[in-house]
Amino acid sequence: MNTDNNPKTFQLGPRSRYRQLPFVGPLLDDLLSWLRCQRYAESTICNFVQAFSMLVHWLQTLRHESLNGLSQADLRQAYDYFRVRRYDIASSARVLGRFLRERQLIPEGEADVIPPSELRLDAFCSYLLEVRGLSARTIAGHRNRLQSFLAFLGYDESPMIVAALDLNRIEAYLCEASRTNNRASLQHVVASIRSFLQREHAQGSLQQPLHERIDTPRTYRLEQLPRAVPWEKVVELLLSIDQSNPEGLRDFTILYLAARYGLRSGELVALKLDDIDWRSGTLRVPQSKTKQSLLLPLDDESVDVLVGYLQRARPAGGHREVFLRIRAPMSPLSHYAVHDILEKRIRLGRLDIPYTGTHFLRHSLAMHLLRRGTPMDSIGSVLGHRDPESTAVYLRLAVEDLREVGLPVPENGEAAALHPDGWKGGLPKIRTAPPVERLPVAGFQSPLADLLSTYLAVRRALGRRYSGEEVILRGWDDFLHLHCANLQTIGSDMFHRWAGTMPHLTPTVLRNRLRIVRNFLIYCARTHPDLHVPDVATFPRPHPARPPRLVTGADMSRVLATVEQLLPSHQNPLRGPTVRMALILLYCCGLRRGELLRLKLRHFDPQQNVLLVEATKFYKSRLIPLPDSVVRELCHYLELRRRHLPDQPEGALIWGGNSMAPEKSYSVPGLISNWQQLCLAAGVVDERGRPPRLHDLRHSFAVTALQRWYEGNGEVQARLPYLSTYMGHVCACSTHYYLHLTPGLREAASLRFHQYAGAISERGADR
Repeated sequence: MNTDNNPKTFQLGPRSRYRQLPFVGPLLDDLLSWLRCQRYAESTICNFVQAFSMLVHWLQTLRHESLNGLSQADLRQAYDYFRVRRYDIASSARVLGRFLRERQLIPEGEADVIPPSELRLDAFCSYLLEVRGLSARTIAGHRNRLQSFLAFLGYDESPMIVAALDLNRIEAYLCEASRTNNRASLQHVVASIRSFLQREHAQGSLQQPLHERIDTPRTYRLEQLPRAVPWEKVVELLLSIDQSNPEGLRDFTILYLAARYGLRSGELVALKLDDIDWRSGTLRVPQSKTKQSLLLPLDDESVDVLVGYLQRARPAGGHREVFLRIRAPMSPLSHYAVHDILEKRIRLGRLDIPYTGTHFLRHSLAMHLLRRGTPMDSIGSVLGHRDPESTAVYLRLAVEDLREVGLPVPENGEAAALHPDGWKGGLPKIRTAPPVERLPVAGFQSPLADLLSTYLAVRRALGRRYSGEEVILRGWDDFLHLHCANLQTIGSDMFHRWAGTMPHLTPTVLRNRLRIVRNFLIYCARTHPDLHVPDVATFPRPHPARPPRLVTGADMSRVLATVEQLLPSHQNPLRGPTVRMALILLYCCGLRRGELLRLKLRHFDPQQNVLLVEATKFYKSRLIPLPDSVVRELCHYLELRRRHLPDQPEGALIWGGNSMAPEKSYSVPGLISNWQQLCLAAGVVDERGRPPRLHDLRHSFAVTALQRWYEGNGEVQARLPYLSTYMGHVCACSTHYYLHLTPGLREAASLRFHQYAGAISERGADR
């Protein structure tokens, strides 16, 4: 082995012993050229050549001194052998295999026995490609998911198991898959199984159309908050990257484009040199999500960044992609590489940035533009959104704009005297539930006990909570256990007898309970066709919802002034301050009752004065920026709370008063009882003398916020999306349910319209 004076160049002399190696020796010159084209370092090439000697010796031992008929299977066997013994030799075997495959110098070798599941999946994937025209990436996803499904069924041991497949076996797999998949991923699992079973049924392999009977998990829009960090953190990340070496310059350019233009990781790695138009100063981005091209302007700074990378860091080669691997083998980056680059740069910079994926740079750009006053349509154009609702998602992080939606705390109310004991006698009479015998055993005991347990397990595996449904089904199970424990079938008479035990319920509530049990009976009828499934037409017709009794600011000020008369009890020394804080949050922030009582101390951010509502209705999370007056009330309440127990992140914000269990919040019946007592004392009742419901405060919040905007000089329609976002609605259509036309709102809207229409009339009269 000879080397020249340049230590960076590795050369082999004409009489080098490596040229005498069997099979590899005659190929060394071509192999060295190929390694240099792959951008391997000269020292790495030297190590490979040295390892080839030991690799050839091992292959000669394997093949009894003869390398005739060497195949890729032999090289794979060598790699598996040396991977845990000598990784340098294993790497040389893998590199040699890639070289020989590209040059087509040796065959692949004898193919392994293909399992029956692989053959069936091959046929299914051919159908997806040739008939349905799916992309290769989509087909690969279907194949991976179905491999797990067939392995669960034991298809390789019993290929006829698909013909005998039933829903119970499918649901057992979904329960198993739910342990490692969230609801969104489980949707793809169900879609793959449905597609597979649909084709099997069409070909006659399945007698029953099982694909029509598989339920799917539910996912909802706006479940997660956009992941964004302050723009100063993004700038700090970019400045922390060392650009003195090619790798740092490449990483800086990638993250700069991601932050400057909000490009996705797949769009970054798909950029080609032809996408840069230097003359017109534009960048064409092929969007993988929308299958369209986005044309973005290149400013002077972006041009300088791209030119610096292309001149000083990009390896030369035949690839047209902009971003390539710095280390050999030279090839375009995968979209996973962008995630690794970002994570590495955050770690090296020792930055306080929670790593949540590369998409947070896109969200951070949108928030930066929004806070600078950029119109929503312009932000959507930069991000490549086709639907304005896609851009409206970022309103959920516009903290200062949303803070203006909240109501100030009503003040200057006159306190009223609380009614003495027995005040509940002043409430209108309501129908009460008859006594029902409850069984002490927690589990199901009726003849349908096993089906009830399986039904709840399957529904929860698909992402349903089913807490309220479980309570109703337990009542149904208790009734069956007490009245028809010995019956083999359950007919319509039993269902109607159970419905007759709830005369105190309103038609709407009763209809909902009957519907829940009917859904369970539909599930049972798949395997027990003798079960009676009631007809929905026989259920009570739903009545219109009771209109809310809206609470005005004056009403609320009297209630809050009366709260001071609530005396502490032996169970709760902060009874008055706790109830006051709860009512302020309900009225001034429009929270739901359940959202309020699930709040923990960790959900309050004292730096930004924001409440975080997690996984509320439809699994959505949102931020609640608090008005200044509400922040003062909350800080005062927390100071009083600290006098009785120390702060704990998991402690309930609306404390229940038990110092031994700080995580327990105020009880629902206790909060309702205090609210009714305060409303009766302050005279906040409807025409029948009934106090408003706690949920009526949410209605009052929406109407008061809208009326305040009408009385001001702002554009009301432009503010409605902020109100919807603050209340946790997907769109303004859901918010319209809470917007009631009160006399004050009607007068403010009429005055606004008169000012507009009157000006038009005057102009017309002048003409």
